[in-house]
Amino acid sequence: MDPGVRQELYLSLLLLGGDPMLLAAMETVDDKELLADLRNWNEAKLAELKEWLPTMDGEQREAVQRRIEQYESHRSTLKKAA
Repeated sequence: MDPGVRQELYLSLLLLGGDPMLLAAMETVDDKELLADLRNWNEAKLAELKEWLPTMDGEQREAVQRRIEQYESHRSTLKKAA
């Protein structure tokens, strides 16, 4: 990945309150290592959201459920394309 693009993604995540583990992955020099770190982080975050979903209610629960559905839909599309 172009170093400038990676830096801008890092800064965007920083401004959005990105998780420190995710930000650390963005500093990885090797693209294959970055991809593995990001995939691991995404799957861990998905599991965490699913674990906490039953404790949520109202708009928060609906918003998180939509995020999970979007993620799973996109992940499925990527697997089919590969």
